[in-house]
Amino acid sequence: MHSHGWRSVYCMPKRPAFKGSAPVNLSDRLHQVLRWALGSVEIMLSRHCPIWYGYGFGLKWLERISYINSIVYPLTSVPLIAYCTLPAVCLLTGKFIVPEISNYASIIFIALFISIAATGILEM
Repeated sequence: MHSHGWRSVYCMPKRPAFKGSAPVNLSDRLHQVLRWALGSVEIMLSRHCPIWYGYGFGLKWLERISYINSIVYPLTSVPLIAYCTLPAVCLLTGKFIVPEISNYASIIFIALFISIAATGILEM
């Protein structure tokens, strides 16, 4: 909608415009989050992905970054799971968490660190 000239406006009326419902148990919550994540990935894989869609149509840089952050957010779970399990694996195997710089694993470690840092920067 933004790429077609529409502008967003924050509206907060005195009387609630609608009432919604939230999931009441963990199972319903996980299904809702899964639907959101699948929808975001579908948008990312479609032709309407904000990475390449909307150039020259009035989509501002901050709007584009916001949309990209919302569709890439489900994929950030992969580096976070690796980042959380890496110390446990290192403790169990008795090896240091940072590999030698001449090793191929160091490239993977640096890529993982950069992806987590980029995730933090995008969320700010």
